[in-house]
Amino acid sequence: MRRWIGIMALLVFAFAQGAIAQSGGQLCVRAFEDRNGNGILDAGEPLLTRGVAMSLMDASGVTVATGLMDTSSTASQGVVCFQGLASGQYTVAVTSADFTATTPDLITTTVAEDGLPTVIEYGGRLPTAATTTTATTSTPAQPTLSDEVLRWALASAGALIVVVGMGILGTFIYLFFFRNRPRSIPAATDVSRTTGSMRAVRSRDTSEHPRVE
Repeated sequence: MRRWIGIMALLVFAFAQGAIAQSGGQLCVRAFEDRNGNGILDAGEPLLTRGVAMSLMDASGVTVATGLMDTSSTASQGVVCFQGLASGQYTVAVTSADFTATTPDLITTTVAEDGLPTVIEYGGRLPTAATTTTATTSTPAQPTLSDEVLRWALASAGALIVVVGMGILGTFIYLFFFRNRPRSIPAATDVSRTTGSMRAVRSRDTSEHPRVE
């Protein structure tokens, strides 16, 4: 019911606009955001007021008019109207850089010059990449007992390899640089110089003193 009321209001508005502006048939395109992607304007789905362009072609495929939702006087109602059309068959090509069509992007219909506008609908849906996604945070995996044992074993093996390698390196250094090195022989020392020589003391040396004349 709500949908039909909206369509009737649109028809009355378009009819009034056409009667004032000029005679001839009218073709209006109403664009809506098809959130569930079923190609039908459902309750709660908003109208598109921007980002939709249209080209009107006659029965022979010649483009006779173009329209842009952003500059349309009825953009607030999600409508672009082509007025002053001769009776006949027309095709509307609808394009959008912001929305993916859920209805045919080429719509063919018949227009009559009876003053009542022909209304067609275009449904567009935001691309999947543009929809809001819930950010998920990954929880770091807790190390298991086997991981801890493996880590300890690797650390111990690494330490053992370092110790063995240092021992082998020290052995090679000793064998090639110090084992065959000639030892230095200390020079003979003069015992007499180091211990000193002692002269025998005679008895007369202690009792006799040289005479001083």
